[in-house]
Amino acid sequence: MSQKKPIVVVSEPLDDAALEYLAAHAEVRRADPDNINEHIAQADGLVVRTYTQVNRDLLGRAPNLKVVGRAGVALENIDVSACRQRGVEVVNTPEANTLAVVDYTIRMIIEMNRRFWEMTGPVTPEEFLATRKNKFGRFISSLTLGIIGAGRIGSRVGRAAVGLGMRVLYNDIRDIALDYRAEAVDKPTLYARSDIVTVHVPLTARTRNFIDAEALRQFKSGSQLINAARGACVVASDLADALRAGHLSGAVIDCHEPEPTPANYPLFGLENVILTPHIAARVPAALAAMCGVVHDVVAVLEGREPRFPAEDAED
Repeated sequence: MSQKKPIVVVSEPLDDAALEYLAAHAEVRRADPDNINEHIAQADGLVVRTYTQVNRDLLGRAPNLKVVGRAGVALENIDVSACRQRGVEVVNTPEANTLAVVDYTIRMIIEMNRRFWEMTGPVTPEEFLATRKNKFGRFISSLTLGIIGAGRIGSRVGRAAVGLGMRVLYNDIRDIALDYRAEAVDKPTLYARSDIVTVHVPLTARTRNFIDAEALRQFKSGSQLINAARGACVVASDLADALRAGHLSGAVIDCHEPEPTPANYPLFGLENVILTPHIAARVPAALAAMCGVVHDVVAVLEGREPRFPAEDAED
């Protein structure tokens, strides 16, 4: 008689390869964040992405749960300490989207400072010459990049920036020594000296709304901000005020609070801001790597050590 397979609830989309792997090792039950209660009581494992809230209430309705897999990096939708108190392992994919977000960040540094206007069709000789007379931008190598969060993503952004000839400042809650030319400074110093500030931190109590009006007043006049971390790290209305006033010359915001963005989102309609719909990591290889969390979910269910047990969030 064959042993009964564990039940794994999948509440958000995974790719076909991940679902096939799960199905070979478990009974897969598809759900979504709104109807998860129909399945969670029987679940041995749970796989989520961004919108399923794994909190004490859900854990109280999941007596058989042994593992939660986050197909991605950030863990703000999972109460990791509550899971561990209940004996539920949490696994994620901390390395999955690193290179995708690094690419996005460097691309946006260039976009803000060396923007080009494409020829989308035939133009007259007069239009060609008139357009060629446009002058915009500045040498990337003349700029100082300030990195908030020098972990997997932030440290690689710094390495790429140094390769472009930029000066790099960084700030992290840990004592990190980077193996390239970069200077560790406190946040006020980083804000005051950086031409561009880029955010690469997880969302915690410490980082929620940490870039607010007070922080923005410390930014160098004419500087720029990139946020491809979490929307709630930045107070959007305060950033909009700083952009309108010209204290900041530009911003790129990929992550928003809330998501999806409402019609009255404060950053809509500003000419000096680039908004993207949380797509920095949306590269096929990165998405496939995120879905690879199913391997650690199965490992836990089979009594093996996972490769990437989640780290508890810093306060």
